This record gives sequence, C-alpha cells and structure tokens, in this order.
Amino acid sequence: LLIVLSLSASTAALDPAGAGWLTDPPPPPRVICPLGTYVGAHMVSGRQERKLYAFTGIPYASAPLGELRFANPVPYPKLTEEFHATKSSPECLQWDHLRMRGTVGQEDCLYLDIYTNTYPGLNSKKSPQPVVVFIHAGSWLAGGGAQDLFTPDYLIENDVVVVTVNHRLGALGFLSTQDEQGPGNYAMRDVIMALEWIRNNVWFFGGMNETVTVMGSGAGGTTAHLLMLSPLARGASIHYDDQSLLARAISHSGTAYTPHALSRDAKSQALQLAVLVGCPVEVSSRDMIMCLRTIKASVLVDNTPALFKWDEEPLPFGPVVDSWMGDQAFLPDEPHVLIHRGDVLQIPWLAGTNKDDGAFRVQDILKDSTLVHQLNTDWDKYGTILLHLSKHSCKDPVVVSRQIRDYYMKGQKFGDSSSKQFVEMMTDRFFVYPTDRAMKDHRLAQKGDNIFCYRYVLEYCGRKSFLDILHQEASAVSTGDGRAAFGLSNPRFQNTRDAHGWGVGFMDELLFLFPSPKLKLLYKQMMDSDAASAVSTHMIMFWTNFIKGGDPTPILDGYPDDISPWGAWWEPYYPGYDYYLRIDPSMFSQEEPYKEEQRKFWDSLPLYENKAANVIRDEL
Repeated sequence: LLIVLSLSASTAALDPAGAGWLTDPPPPPRVICPLGTYVGAHMVSGRQERKLYAFTGIPYASAPLGELRFANPVPYPKLTEEFHATKSSPECLQWDHLRMRGTVGQEDCLYLDIYTNTYPGLNSKKSPQPVVVFIHAGSWLAGGGAQDLFTPDYLIENDVVVVTVNHRLGALGFLSTQDEQGPGNYAMRDVIMALEWIRNNVWFFGGMNETVTVMGSGAGGTTAHLLMLSPLARGASIHYDDQSLLARAISHSGTAYTPHALSRDAKSQALQLAVLVGCPVEVSSRDMIMCLRTIKASVLVDNTPALFKWDEEPLPFGPVVDSWMGDQAFLPDEPHVLIHRGDVLQIPWLAGTNKDDGAFRVQDILKDSTLVHQLNTDWDKYGTILLHLSKHSCKDPVVVSRQIRDYYMKGQKFGDSSSKQFVEMMTDRFFVYPTDRAMKDHRLAQKGDNIFCYRYVLEYCGRKSFLDILHQEASAVSTGDGRAAFGLSNPRFQNTRDAHGWGVGFMDELLFLFPSPKLKLLYKQMMDSDAASAVSTHMIMFWTNFIKGGDPTPILDGYPDDISPWGAWWEPYYPGYDYYLRIDPSMFSQEEPYKEEQRKFWDSLPLYENKAANVIRDEL
C-alpha cells in the first residue's frame, strides 16, 4: 500500500483552486534570522484573495550523502549569502508505484516549505501565529511535502503558519541492522531535526514556536503519534515546556497502534536488500552498512519491489523500537508499553478515521484478477500477508485470518459484488480498531488540566475523492512512459468504478482542509446552502481552533454554555463514554461507541498486538 501526499503552491496555473503567484509582485519578502537571510515569493490565496508569503526549498539538514547515508541528520550550516527560497523542495528518492512513476526523487532532499500571511519584517506590531507542521503520507515509501496535490490556503486564511517537511523514505529512511551501526529511524530523526529548526526559527517567519502542531495522514498521522511517545521530542519531562518540539498533535487515519506502524523484521529486510545489491551479509553490521553506502542510491530504491511477499505487502521498511540507542533512542519501547506507563508527552491529541479508509487498498486489489483469484483460492497463504498477521500478532495467523475473513465476508468470495464487506474488513483492521484502542489507552495516560483527546469519523462524501487524483494520473500515465515502466496490461491503469462508488476513502478528509489544484477543487466559505462547503468550513474551523488552543470547539465569553458559537460541540473522548464527532452536515458528537459490535469482535480475537506481556502469556 503506497500513499503519496503533498502540499504546494508551485505555479500560477492553480486557478480556480488554490493559491497562485502574484503576476506583478512587489519586491520579494525577506526574512532575516540567526541562520541568515531567506528571500521568498508573494502569493495570493484562492478563496479570500489574501496576500501570502512562501519560503520554499529551505534546507534544514545537510544532504544525507556518503557517510551521512544511514546516519542521523546533521544540521544545515549558517548561510554565507542570501538564500532564494523560491524553488519547491525536491522530493526524496522513492519507489513511487502509486503514481506509477517508478524510482523518482533525489537523495539530497531534507528541505521544508513555509507559508505565512505575516512575518516580523513586514509588520512588527502583528502577533505571531500558531504553526502547523504537515507530515505527508506514503507508507514510509513514497510521498513528499512539496508536490502538486494540495495547497495550504484555507489554514493560512485562518491565521495559521503552514510548514511542510520532507524526510527520507524507504531503505534510505529506515533500513536497520537493529544495532548502533545501522540504528534505523533516520526519517524520524529527520522530522525531529526539522522540528528543532522550526522551534528555533519559525518566529522570524511569523510563527509562534511555542504552539507547534504536528499533523499528518496515514504514515504522517502515525509519525505525529510516535512523536508524542519519543523522548527526543520532549523538553525536561513528559510535561510540555519551551523545549518541547510540539504542543499538539493531529493524526488522520494512522496511529502508533496501526498494524504496520513499526517494522518487526528490520534486520532481515536489510540483509535481503544487501544480497540483492551484491553486498556481503556474513560480515559485521558496520561492514555491510559501509558497502551499502557505496551502492548508487537509485539502485537501492529500484530493488524495493523485490522485498514484497505479495503484491505490495507487507511494507518492507518503517520505524523500529531502537532501544539499542540507549538515551538517544527515538522509540525506546513498544508504543503500548510507553503509553501504559504514562511515558507520553502531555499535550492534546486529535485523531480519527474516514468511514471507508480501506477502500484505497481494496479498489487496487479488485482491479487485478490475479490477486483476487489468489485471495479466493489460497487465503491461508495470502490472507495472512494482506492482514499483516504474523508471529508478532498472534499465535496462529492462519486461524485468526480465517476468523476475520469469515466474520466480514460471510462465505462470499472476494470480488466486486462483495466489495463493501471487503472494504469494511480492511477499514476495521488497519484504521478503526487500532484508532479505537490507541485513543482509549492514550486518554488514560493523559494527566493534568485541559489535556484531552478528540476523536472524529468522517462519514460525508465531498464533491471529489482522493481516488479521483489517482484515477486521473493513472489515465495520463497509461498513455506515456508509465506503460513501458509497468506494463501495458497492468490493471491498475483501469478505472472501473467512479471514485465515489468507494465511499469516504483514505485521505478524503484532506480535500475539505486543503484546496486541490489537481482536481480544480476549492470549497466556498459558508455554513449553509452548499452541504460540502459547509462541511469543509466546519472542519477548517474545528482544526484551526485545535491548532490555536487545543480545543476544536472552545467556549467563548458571552455565549451561553448550551449554545455553540461553532455550530456544534465536539466533546472530548473518555473511555467508557467514547464520544466522537460524526463529520457530516449535521456535525453532532456521538455518545455511543463507534461500531461497537465490530469492536467486540476484534476484542475477542487472540491478538496480542498492543497488549501487555501478561495478557500475551494468558492468551498463549
């Protein structure tokens, strides 16, 4: 499962959706900070036509080349001359099967982009604004912070500074020999370094460095949650202080409890890649890493498909528990262990899922008759891989995979006629149940006043779906170089069903929060009349309220307690009450557990994912 997400405002041809460059701009904006002088560009927002300022392609770390490959990032040195921050950040080297581009990007890619509507040099009397740092999706393999899918207009129009970050991907970002020679988590440390850069410098770009929110979808959402568990993101303790790298976190369709959140066989994947590229494996980790550093980076990435066991499963690389790093570990223990002992940064957390998140993967599988045949004829072999069930999940993955299939499919074969059941199975396995458990455990670990969790479920289909972007790109690529790269008969070039036929899919929430020039989609700012625009307006309002103060629907002076000035009350999540906001035109906090019957089914399975050791022993 490869998912790409990006934010940009890179051309003047964004009309009618999203920000664009001014055609006759005044002198470019200049920001002077301790690192040097950055020269940006003027823009105008697509909805309110407000003046914006973009500073793009800013290096926050030295190029991870040579000895810095498979190593912790190194801060970028001070500038010796003015830096023209007007080019899009280059995407990191990646194997991009989703957009059917093959191996793309470059190894020198540790850059960030900043979008703001003010900065001290422009108006010293204007207060700095809260900051949101967006971490892209991509299943740890693909994606980027500065491409052409979304623009940051809506949030900037609501006086939020938006920062997007690139981090290393695939083997270059996560390869680990599970020791100090190849510790892994390089991408996570890239994000840590980017956040340190932001903490130290964003004030000069109009941002408040003490109110940084990290937000992401998919792998980006998982990253946001992992940062709350990482000692490297904190100050002196688990309680927020001026050295903490984030003050709030938002996770869309991804948490630290997601089945593929962590790599469980990192060393074996490193050894397999080494064999594929001709490096010795019967040597020390140090010698193997030294050999891998000599291999052309694109060759390492080209071999990504050879690491999959079936189709695009399981993910070959990802974060690891790096306890061998001692007090320098990014993730010193299992997420559930850290949460259960309260070793969590005490900040508000907003998290949720889309009703049909699993449709993204299902529609991909159902286009390929070979994959469908394999699931129907040899489920014991392929079902365990699809559902990420292994010795790390349960005692008998085959038995558990059968239980899951039988509960959802009820004897039906996999195919178009049973796609609804297939989507629900994948949604519950990878999104709903992990979010449910993570929210419950995390809330119990929160301490102090005004630190809450907020959960949502997006149940409303907007005018477009993220799948529309993929179908659009698949159609274009199928007539170009993509045919040669992936084969004329590749069924993924076929769009056999309208995107809306798949429901509220993965990353569809982003289309309400960001304009999409790719889809020419720009929602109006209104609370009634147009339902889709009203949903977008509400979501932007809730998200920016959370970014600014940690509460999506705060009480305002002068309003009665029983009347929301925001059109709805979003109640905090409490175990036992299980409040969540159902996002649709009614915008109503639900007081009953979400999908309670399905939750009971998953609770009944002999899974020992995200459970304490004594529970595992009891189930064995």
